[in-house]
Amino acid sequence: MDYTLAQYKPDTFELLAHSQTVDKLVTAFGYPSELYDFKFDWRYMMRGLIIDKARGNVIKVDRHKYVKVAYHGFRCLSSEERNAAYNLSAVRDDCEEPAYGMIDTLFSLAEAYLFMQLVELVDKRPGKLPNFTGYAGMYRDVRAAVDLCHRDGSLKRHVAADPSKYIHDDPHLESMLQMYKRSGRKLFLATNSLWDYTNVVMNYLCGKRVGKAKSDEWLRMFELVMVGCAKPGFFSERRPLFAVSTRDGSLHNTDNGAPIIPIGAEDLPDDIMVSSLVEQRHGVGWTA
Repeated sequence: MDYTLAQYKPDTFELLAHSQTVDKLVTAFGYPSELYDFKFDWRYMMRGLIIDKARGNVIKVDRHKYVKVAYHGFRCLSSEERNAAYNLSAVRDDCEEPAYGMIDTLFSLAEAYLFMQLVELVDKRPGKLPNFTGYAGMYRDVRAAVDLCHRDGSLKRHVAADPSKYIHDDPHLESMLQMYKRSGRKLFLATNSLWDYTNVVMNYLCGKRVGKAKSDEWLRMFELVMVGCAKPGFFSERRPLFAVSTRDGSLHNTDNGAPIIPIGAEDLPDDIMVSSLVEQRHGVGWTA
């Protein structure tokens, strides 16, 4: 759903992701309040880059693992510095996890930019981060802050409050889905987002319904709706399957067990049972 059916506006959504992550670093991880002064340029980052966690670099690599461009913070490394770090050894690094971080989704652009800002800060003023143990530790903090934004709902709460501010309006989406249905195709929706947020986004995309005007009409576009998938593990691992009550968001065991009532469920439409995969993100590190 996210960045497929729902196309987010980078100038507002990525700015929101950046500011929310900064807030978590300050309030939950003890980073200095000076981070609130960081400015975010949503045009700067792009997918396909790689973060060298240990060196605090962002690099561009070709298919032969040759590092063509490298930045430390926002300083471009000279060819001599870049080659000495990456290209002169007999065996090149594979540039894969866990030593490296992939900037491979649109969700990762804001956190990569923030990491570069933190590298600049710690290099110029080392005393500003008294608990600094290395660039890799700082990267872990940024990733943990991003995950916290998703877990506590702070990021998606802003989007749900004003979808038009953060999501592009696609006037042809609903008619396209209806065309597929009429042609006999069976559609399904699989998203990492949980039911409450999925319902908000899909109501906006299919009819611009928000607040109390939300309904379950969009569900009729799909044969199956799966939420909380925790991709990419969804494609390779077997996980418990639950049914979601769209009335209150509660999860029900598919073997007729007792329902699992969520905390904080509110403003959900009438009851329709939607197939769901409960979110299990341990070890996956996927946020989309």
